[in-house]
Amino acid sequence: MVNDSAGGVPFAITFDKAGRMLVAEAEKSTVSTYKVRADGRLKVVQQPLANGQNTLCWLERAGDFFYGGNTGNSTVTGYRTDRHGKLALTNDIGIAAPPSAMSQGVIDLAVTQEEKFLYVQNGTSGTVDGFRIGKNGSLTKVTTATGLPPFAESGMEGIAAV
Repeated sequence: MVNDSAGGVPFAITFDKAGRMLVAEAEKSTVSTYKVRADGRLKVVQQPLANGQNTLCWLERAGDFFYGGNTGNSTVTGYRTDRHGKLALTNDIGIAAPPSAMSQGVIDLAVTQEEKFLYVQNGTSGTVDGFRIGKNGSLTKVTTATGLPPFAESGMEGIAAV
């Protein structure tokens, strides 16, 4: 089954608790939400929601919150959903975690199994940032692992959290 994307350059997908599919679209840093029908067709639940950032590439779920990695400007955007699948930003500016000199080149994200921590891989700077996820979806940086080889040197890409 082939479905047209509601947004440009679909890059990553995840699912909410109700089984709706959320698609991160890199072209304009948007997220669209779909209901997956039994025959494989997708019904748009929500048209692309822009986050105001640059090059959204990754999307990870933590309960009713979602976090997107914006490679173009090394930020992380926070999203929340309501029980109807309506997606909204967790704040007005679209940035749940701003970049720092030690955190450049967001290329991947991972959430721990208990959904209390988010890890952000920064390929350009060769670091991984760890954030505690607050009850309201806010992120508090708790650690930065340094000394990893930058992406250009090693191909460092991909992260998993347990």
